Amino acid sequence: MIKYSIRGENLEVTEAIRDYVVSKLEKIEKYFQAEQELDARVNLKVYREKTAKVEVTIPLGSITLRAEDVSQDMYGSIDLVTDKIERQIRKNKQKSSAKIKTR
Repeated sequence: MIKYSIRGENLEVTEAIRDYVVSKLEKIEKYFQAEQELDARVNLKVYREKTAKVEVTIPLGSITLRAEDVSQDMYGSIDLVTDKIERQIRKNKQKSSAKIKTR
């Protein structure tokens, strides 16, 4: 189960944005055990030039998954950050399974 901490800087985090972030990040729950507690910190920032920065940080004990993206489209950035986090999870799972096989 993932606990979400969604924070906005220079913008109000609306229910629509919150729902979109949660729906996208729910895709990564399949990589973890059901009883495992995760804390996902999401920072959404908007700058004067109308660019949006999305940062996601998920601490996992020995490692920390972190991804960020800056673009004109906040929803597009949320999609890209979710894909980056998912890639990091797969990469770390492959590394750990490779270590187990070589022992």
